Amino acid sequence: MRLALIATLLPSDSPGGAEAYVDAAAHALAERHDVVVLTGSDGSLNGIPTRHLPHLPQLDLRRPRAAKFLWHAADQWLPRVHFALVRELKALRPDIVLTHHPQGLSAAVFTAIAQLGLPHVHTAHDLNLLCTRMSMTRDGEFCGGRCLDCRIQRTIRGGAIRLDLSRLIGVSRYICQRHVHAGIVPAERAEAIRLGAEPGTARLRNAQADELTLGFIGSLEPHKGIRTLLAAVEGTELPWRLLVAGTGSLDEEVEAAAKRDSRIEQLGHLSGAAKDAFFDRLDLVAIPSEWEEPATFVAAEAAVRGIPAVVSARGGLPETPESRQFRSGDVEELRRAVAWFTEDPARLEDASSRLLEHRHEFEWSGHVGKVEQLLEEVASERRVRSPR
Repeated sequence: MRLALIATLLPSDSPGGAEAYVDAAAHALAERHDVVVLTGSDGSLNGIPTRHLPHLPQLDLRRPRAAKFLWHAADQWLPRVHFALVRELKALRPDIVLTHHPQGLSAAVFTAIAQLGLPHVHTAHDLNLLCTRMSMTRDGEFCGGRCLDCRIQRTIRGGAIRLDLSRLIGVSRYICQRHVHAGIVPAERAEAIRLGAEPGTARLRNAQADELTLGFIGSLEPHKGIRTLLAAVEGTELPWRLLVAGTGSLDEEVEAAAKRDSRIEQLGHLSGAAKDAFFDRLDLVAIPSEWEEPATFVAAEAAVRGIPAVVSARGGLPETPESRQFRSGDVEELRRAVAWFTEDPARLEDASSRLLEHRHEFEWSGHVGKVEQLLEEVASERRVRSPR
């Protein structure tokens, strides 16, 4: 099939999970299909044909609220994006168009696809169609998208994508449910496909006499819950170790905690073999997010290695396999969630064993296979409606 993949940003613009996903998905699909990327980025993906679209400059989150409101207002529908994309898609004549984040390209992405009547599959990495902040979170609490700018975006962007949407892929059941509830797509056209990860060093995890190694990997930002995790470890006398991988605005706070408590180790950014070695040291992974986290690659990276998790009960995190939940921001509940695995060491070993038994279900190849199956279904439906 010829696939047109549309995304505003690429990894050269942002280290975010959605951008990493677009890169990985484009290359995986290109192994068996003809893939062309249309993007608002000035960059490109290695080996993938790329067409550049007009776009807004990236939003500077440090700007005053009024300036951000004006940026979002401009991002609702950009005529130049609509007409440019219509021209590109007419020339490419793809069998299916796959869309990702439209932020910076506007709802014009959806109106252009609808005008041409092309089969359209949208991957919802978060709540971008419903909320300008993409998270429906304000001051750490779920807000439901009641803000004026969110209501405007939900009306315009949601209305545009409803014109002609073949399928919506959600990275979790939670994300699918939010979009169905908002009327973006009927339930029968929304499908949750869990993120996958490349295989890593897999082994059975166990704990002895309360000793365990807990790990966090990700952005060191307040909404990721790293402060709560540090407080939970520093506040217990149990012989737990905490490995913290990643960088961000809270680097200095993590460094200070590591100086106060020798059980905390700061590792900075990790990739490749160093990242695999990090996971191999862990008994448990912690995902303590304090926003409506849609899903994370970390959950899949842990699962393929046989590592259970403790997760905050936010967004799609409760769907993490073999996980124990706690209320986000609650230090004592996080501590109890970790302790649940050590009070009876068999719990950790049993959870790890079940993950190892099903680890192929969490691999990236399995995720791509499910996406391809959905694309074949969409292509078949179009052939039935428009027989040659």
